[in-house]
Amino acid sequence: MTTTPPSPASREQADRLVTEHLGLVQHVVNQVAARYPRHVDRQELWNAGAYGLVDASRRFDESQGIPFPRYAMIRIRGAIIDSTRSRDWVTRAARRGMREIRDATDALIAEHGRAPSEGEIAERLDIEVDRLREMRSSAAHATLLHLDQRVGAVDTDEMTLADLVEEEDEAVLPGDALENRELTGTLRLAVRHLPQAQREVVTRYYFGGEYLRDIADSLGVTEARASQIRSEGLTAIRAYFARAFDGVPAVDDDAPGRRNRLAFLAGIDGGSTWRDRLDEADRPLVAATA
Repeated sequence: MTTTPPSPASREQADRLVTEHLGLVQHVVNQVAARYPRHVDRQELWNAGAYGLVDASRRFDESQGIPFPRYAMIRIRGAIIDSTRSRDWVTRAARRGMREIRDATDALIAEHGRAPSEGEIAERLDIEVDRLREMRSSAAHATLLHLDQRVGAVDTDEMTLADLVEEEDEAVLPGDALENRELTGTLRLAVRHLPQAQREVVTRYYFGGEYLRDIADSLGVTEARASQIRSEGLTAIRAYFARAFDGVPAVDDDAPGRRNRLAFLAGIDGGSTWRDRLDEADRPLVAATA
């Protein structure tokens, strides 16, 4: 990231802004840390965030009418995301295992028209069920599953799905407020229309900040299974955003799980006027309903 060297006067102001707002870095780190595996060094996240704060102090223009704390939090979060995006936290073995499981699962869904059991997937891969669970667990612990899919832009930073679940007091530029609120409502509508298990896991993990292992324990499933449920929910949400914002066709005729995906999309479309999306942004999400 290239910045213009500040003048002595502006350097003094930038230093003051950094000193007075250093606590924002830890605040943002605490918010985003749950999106990363536990082995990711929080100090590295803090270091990246501190760089973002310094960058914000040098770029800040109070004539834009946005308070420095709000502007700085955008830069801090963006710096953290940029620093982790360039890394591959997944081992080759874990990535290969993820791909094999996904391919086997997709093939079985296409053959039987339903989600396969662990036994069926293991049989297709010619491995024991315990080995399948080990592969899933390795992938779950190694993979960054934060919602960093771009869905819009704020200032010069990308807006991601994960950013949309933050508090409204972090909204950035006044001119973007309505668009951001609609995006927030769109995401919440998508989550609300997920099947119950997916909705509960996604809501508790991304909106509630709970650990995946705790969610799995309360649901009476393995952590690997909870990770699979979460991934299924994210896949559905990303497909909806791809259609809504990028014009990607809804569901291919030969896509696995086509019937369920169409039902999910139809449910969102049935209650997704512009006003619905704005109203949804203000409604609290609940993990699941009976």
